[in-house]
Amino acid sequence: MTILQPWALLLLPLVAMPFLFKSHQGQMYSWLEIVPEDKVSDITNFLIKVITALILASVVLALASPQGANKKVQKVGKGAQTVLVIDRSVSMDQPFAGSIDGHAAEIKSAAARRLITNFIDSRPDDMMGVVGFTNSALYGTKITTNRDAIHSAIHAATGPALNQTNIGAGVTEAITLFDNIQSSGSRAIILLSDGAGKLSPRVKRKISEQFANKKLNLYWIVLREPDDISIFTKKIYAEGSAPDAIVLDQYFKSLKIKYKAFEADDPTTLQSALQYIDSKEKNTIQYSVNVSGRDYSRSLIVLALVLSLFILIIKNLRVHSW
Repeated sequence: MTILQPWALLLLPLVAMPFLFKSHQGQMYSWLEIVPEDKVSDITNFLIKVITALILASVVLALASPQGANKKVQKVGKGAQTVLVIDRSVSMDQPFAGSIDGHAAEIKSAAARRLITNFIDSRPDDMMGVVGFTNSALYGTKITTNRDAIHSAIHAATGPALNQTNIGAGVTEAITLFDNIQSSGSRAIILLSDGAGKLSPRVKRKISEQFANKKLNLYWIVLREPDDISIFTKKIYAEGSAPDAIVLDQYFKSLKIKYKAFEADDPTTLQSALQYIDSKEKNTIQYSVNVSGRDYSRSLIVLALVLSLFILIIKNLRVHSW
């Protein structure tokens, strides 16, 4: 049993009030000898005091918010342990190229927020973490089943953007989220960006080691402009002259992991990429969920209301004088 508001217990002495104060209700007599002895009334009066004391005790204990012990419940479902790594560079605040019925296309970050939210809601058994990145990694939330925390982190990661794109920092931060969680089912990182940056040899070495040790899958969704060079181009570049996105894609391919890249130039193709990932990352997953202990406050309030009803009934059973 845990008391969330222990200060309320200081009010417990109020429980003695019904026994300390006398009621002034009833008839006035000049001589007590003429008053007949009424044991029923005496018992009823004492019962009213006891019930009133119980009402006060129930209200005070309800204010103290007693809760039972938390429990861990094992669950089994179909899903994955996934970390979403989301680009927060300033270009994410620009709309997709082109227009729809004469109107500007949807902003990339807004489309990402909408479609990722749908992706999360369609996978109730997933454990998910969120990392944003600009010039450095921006922690969102640990790998969890708490959908409120995940949605809040997604909203923050797709909020107002900054200037740079440091994919290496985002990916390395995402990998660390798997450090203190037991592997169960699929484990994947979903990288969502509209550009790429150069990775230092130290960062490449760290990413290579961590991906291999933790057995992670990697998906990269590139939100591209029509005039951007495709990472799937067949063009051969001289050494050191290839665009950053192509270099990064080649590096990811060199890792001994399950890796797949996508290009999305509108919300529809972004949704298709997420649907593909959804179909591939659905294995049996086991995880424990913390279930909060029983909150006794509501039961105590109900008890106080029921006892109050008894008080009303008893008080209306009085025999009035003619």
